[in-house]
Amino acid sequence: MRKAGLLFWLAAGLAAPAAMAGDASGFDPAAISQCLAEASSQGAQVDCTEAGMAACLDYARDRYRGDDPDFPQWNCLDAAHQAWEAELTATYRRLLEQEAAAGAGPQDMLRRAEHSWIAFRDDLCNWTGEAAAARGENGELATLRCRRDEAARHRALLDGRLQDGGG
Repeated sequence: MRKAGLLFWLAAGLAAPAAMAGDASGFDPAAISQCLAEASSQGAQVDCTEAGMAACLDYARDRYRGDDPDFPQWNCLDAAHQAWEAELTATYRRLLEQEAAAGAGPQDMLRRAEHSWIAFRDDLCNWTGEAAAARGENGELATLRCRRDEAARHRALLDGRLQDGGG
């Protein structure tokens, strides 16, 4: 059913309107950047995990005509997860560069910690999806939501380390 939904989007040639700078999913990654910038300028801790989701869901629900009622949610969670992964990767690279000043040891430890976190995230989100499916819920959505949320949380953690000067 997902393939049918994706084919719909592709066949329809849908692109995000000018107000939505994101991709054809309707998700605008700038919503995350804007939320993070506003939180930073206010010096406040704000949860930006849901940034852009409401607009994406409105967009997707308005345009999707397939038979999978979960497709708009799946579509937006997938796009949001990708956007958070990009934020996380950029933050990780900045922290890795910052650690370069301390030498190879801290960089290697950061790399190992990141690899361990990825394994943890995968296990956590796979468990989350399996548990949801066992309860009769949509395991794919639970897994995607977990991946998005964990990428956002880990990005915040690494950003805090970056702001504190590392380790």
